[in-house]
Amino acid sequence: MKINTGTLLDYLNVTLENSNNHVQEHPQLMNLVLQMDLIFQKEIFDHEFEVNPIAGLLAMNYYTQLLSAVNLALPGNQAAIFPNVRTALESACYAYLIAHNKAMAEVWLNRHTTKNSLDKCRKIFSVKKASNDLKNLSPEMAEYVMAHYNAAIDFGAHPNRKAIFHHLTDMGEVDERHHGFELTCVYGRNSWHVNYALLICTEIGQAIAFLPAACTEKHLLIHDRLEVFESWIDEKNQMAEKMNSEPLDYSGPMYCSVIPPE
Repeated sequence: MKINTGTLLDYLNVTLENSNNHVQEHPQLMNLVLQMDLIFQKEIFDHEFEVNPIAGLLAMNYYTQLLSAVNLALPGNQAAIFPNVRTALESACYAYLIAHNKAMAEVWLNRHTTKNSLDKCRKIFSVKKASNDLKNLSPEMAEYVMAHYNAAIDFGAHPNRKAIFHHLTDMGEVDERHHGFELTCVYGRNSWHVNYALLICTEIGQAIAFLPAACTEKHLLIHDRLEVFESWIDEKNQMAEKMNSEPLDYSGPMYCSVIPPE
């Protein structure tokens, strides 16, 4: 086997060029991402609500992780966004659990105090537990959150087959001894894959946005202003359908069934 790759400076130059171009001329789905940010700002962060301070810190963390994912999507690093969106979703789930059980804040704070503390924290904090608790409020969103977590792992938060093969291109026979494959690290500006990455960020953002709203009783976003959330989802669904060449599977994260053009 022989591996040929660009240098670190090659990588930095091409990603910087993509980012600069996307600042000047937004990718197709950037408006959807900006709408996501507006919903977080206007529907969640602009309102005061009673919540444990640790849950508030986790909320700040999930937002910064989500912004980091967008910041990786814009230079063309589609595969690199998944560890960030996974961490963002986990932070939102942990905030949700602490908001409904204040005693869990101490468990989270003492995670690294002793081996028993670490084991206890690992046992009671999980996306699965948050999803199960969420079923009482919204079985659909509980399933959606869990599906997103599993998909994030499948598509890049772990180095498994989907995470790698989705970016692999068969280049054919190189010579009598070698067959070539290309693993794409950075996609071009306003490419299908850049917009696909922004779709993923938006869809994960929708799962995350529901969780802080579910932290408090009768939050406006999922009660009096539920139509704002539903309209946002409808717009995302329309964009996903435009990106795909065949009907989509609506049972889980839509990006799982969106396929690139030939």
